[in-house]
Amino acid sequence: MTLNIASPIDIDSLSQFLEEMNNNPKTHIGYCGESKSEIYHTLLNDFSDLDLSESFAVAYDNDEIIGALGFDIDVETKSVEVWGPFIKDEGKFESLANDLWEKMNLITPLDIKSYSFFVNNENMLTRQFVQNLGGMENDHHLILKAHRNNTRSVESYGIIKYESSYLESFITLHAAAFPHTYYGADEILQRINKENQLLIMKDTDEKMKGYVYVEADPENQEGAIEYIAVSSDYRKQGIGTKLMRVALDHLFSYDEITEVTLCVALVNEKAVHLYKSAGFHVKHELISFKM
Repeated sequence: MTLNIASPIDIDSLSQFLEEMNNNPKTHIGYCGESKSEIYHTLLNDFSDLDLSESFAVAYDNDEIIGALGFDIDVETKSVEVWGPFIKDEGKFESLANDLWEKMNLITPLDIKSYSFFVNNENMLTRQFVQNLGGMENDHHLILKAHRNNTRSVESYGIIKYESSYLESFITLHAAAFPHTYYGADEILQRINKENQLLIMKDTDEKMKGYVYVEADPENQEGAIEYIAVSSDYRKQGIGTKLMRVALDHLFSYDEITEVTLCVALVNEKAVHLYKSAGFHVKHELISFKM
């Protein structure tokens, strides 16, 4: 074997390797996608604040990829979301994973302050590797998926697209349900367009019982349910399930979108029950680690 650890020679072949590795629960990492096209798009456009040559190390046996490790780097916070290590041969995992880790910390021109890992519960080799590095286990999460053919539509009576008369009600409910989140109410309203929809369950002409905000990206065959909330006065009435199903109807109205993925904390039993009742099923259980 002629081993060479270097920056990626070709993004296409790296994406193919990562797809193969990430479709096996025993080598699956939550941060990395499962389709070659999604991975390729991420590496090309959205991966790391630094160049790929400073963010990914690939182990080659002649021209064949046998291992890879990526650092999705946030320069401002000097933090990293770790992709991998992905090792093709389980028997070589320990030595090759350590070599890749050492290489990445040599080529990354930053003093990294924190590392985050999102590892499949079945990926025992990576779990042990992270723990050996000093990573501390945090939360368990479920990856849930809904497929177009396994969900059923629902009557949308009482659910409408957002109207300005519901502004105050939406701001109040969103702030209460998500006090510390990535999109505030104003940002959601600015993002509304044909693909991105804020759907609400009416109460009166100015108040809502609940809402769901979804984003569709047909070009990349992706759909996301970003937020869903029900007013405390109207819980346990099936409103959340109805909103979820109407949201899926919107996303699946695009022929390009055939499945929708969600991530939810395992301890959030109410949310897990809601998603399952709307047609989602468990794909993976993941464990987050911090170091």
